[in-house]
Order: sequence, then structure tokens, then C-alpha cells
Amino acid sequence: MDTCNQWAPCFREGYCDANAMFCLWGLCDPIKSFNSTSCWQPESCSTQAIAFDNPADAIPIKSYSGNPQANSFLSVFEPNNAIVTNGNLAMQMTYDSAQKKGFGATVTASHTFQYGRVTARVKTASIAPGVVSSFIVRNDQTGDEIDFEWVGKAPAQVQTNYYFNNILDYTKMVPYDVGADTSADFHDYTIDWSADTLVWLVDGKVIRTLNRKDTFDPKTNTYAYPTSRSRIAFSIWDAGNSGAQGTQEWAGYPTPWGPNTMYQMLVDSVQISCANDSTNLPPPPPPSPPSPPPSSVSPIAPPPPPQKCIPRPTYY
Repeated sequence: MDTCNQWAPCFREGYCDANAMFCLWGLCDPIKSFNSTSCWQPESCSTQAIAFDNPADAIPIKSYSGNPQANSFLSVFEPNNAIVTNGNLAMQMTYDSAQKKGFGATVTASHTFQYGRVTARVKTASIAPGVVSSFIVRNDQTGDEIDFEWVGKAPAQVQTNYYFNNILDYTKMVPYDVGADTSADFHDYTIDWSADTLVWLVDGKVIRTLNRKDTFDPKTNTYAYPTSRSRIAFSIWDAGNSGAQGTQEWAGYPTPWGPNTMYQMLVDSVQISCANDSTNLPPPPPPSPPSPPPSSVSPIAPPPPPQKCIPRPTYY
């Protein structure tokens, strides 16, 4: 049963509205939206290189018109802590006194991605315990995910993991020693994803390979291997003050904060090569419907809850 109306047709995390923050494919819940066409259709993947030399390369999601050719990445939280500056995508985290923890940023691609190769040149923000930087390929609806993560208590290490069907199996995490402080300089991190094999690389060196055939689970008669159309994303968040013991032990805690403390993750460039490239991108979505008549009441949607930190297990 839908919970939205024609003036605010898209449902996300308990609210309805008509802009990209609610209607973007992957964020929008098609079951609870006004009708089957309310959520925007998924965009085609596009082979491209983003150098972050143009402010339009990453914009706040509420400013997004729906044309992925105009904007490669979207900052999904408010207030917006992501900006293109000095040839980088800068994602910052500052202290939120109301929440008593840091408020960071998540930036997601405007194009979808299903099989191919993506390389991000990243300088992490993981200079202190509790600060987490991440580079992921994820489908929020199915829970399929492929990731690189960096935790502040181990700045010279990167962790790789994958998830299938929203089953949070943290035992599949594999750490890798980069050999240098990842917050001190840029390194290239690559996810090479096909229907049969998943490869993680650092500075061009293969550090992990997963074969789909090795993920078969006889109990469920399924391959626990991510296959869903997804989005590429980057984020910085405060795990050290999350309040979840397992998460804090994983990342280090407490996250140190002072009056002027700010943590920053930088992305210098992103190179995307799609297995099924398409230049026939869909047109922007139709303009929002006209305002309802005065007698009608449409839901007024505050922004969705800022950051949903995946809890880590207590044994981690």
C-alpha cells in the first residue's frame, strides 16, 4: 500500500517528497511510493574519468536535476559536508554537539554500476581512532556491497569486504598493509567486478580475489556473491563515538574532538570502466507536479536521518 501522494510521490525512510533525495533509484522505496513509476528509473552505467576539476562534478543531491551527464556525484546528507576544491572531492567531518559525535558525508554516483572496473585515488581521513573512510559499491535495496574501508586505529591498513543480500558477515573482512600512512598521501584503490570474479587492487597490485564459485552456500542453495546493480560511493563517519561497542572496538575509540577539530577525506580522481557501457542515458525525469490546491495536504519531508552506521559485531 502506498503512503505518498501525487505531489510528494517518492518514499524514503519514512518520508515523501518529489526531489532526487527521495526519488533517486536505489534510495526511493518503490513499494511505498505513490505508484510504480514514482521512483526514477536507474541510470545507465557510463565509462568516464572524473578529475574533480569542476564544481559540477559533485553537488548536493537536492540540487540534482536528474541528468547524470551533468553531475557525476551527489552529496546525500544535509548539511552538506562535501565540496569540489583544489582538484579534489573533499569530504569533511565536524563535531555535532547535539548528537555528541561527528557528522560526516556520503557522496554517491549519479550513474549505476553493474560489473566493470572502478579506480579511486584516495587520501583517507583515518588519522585518529574512530574515524572511518570508505569507498564502496552498494545497492541499498538488496544489501549487496563491495568495499574498501580504512579505520583510524590502523592508518597504514585498508580492509576489504563484501556482502550479499544484506547478510552482514564481518568474518569475510581481509586486511591489507598498504605500507604507508593512507592519510598522508594518495593511493589508487581498484574494484574489478565481473559476474564470476571480484578483485581488489591497491596501487595496481592485486591484494584479494574472490571467485563466485567459492561462495556457494548449500544450506540456501545460493551463491553469496554480490550481483545487484549498484552505486559507487564514498563516505566519512564517526565510528568511535557511535555508541555500538563492536563498531567502536573495530575502528578505535573514542574519536578525539576539540573545538576546531575537522577530519577530511580527499578523492583526487575516479575512473570508471563499465562492462556494459551505454551512452544512451535516460533523459532527466519529468518536472515535479504542480503544487497541490490549498485544500490538499501533502507530506512535508524533513531530510532523512543523516547517517546510518552499520553496527559492527561485538566480537570484532
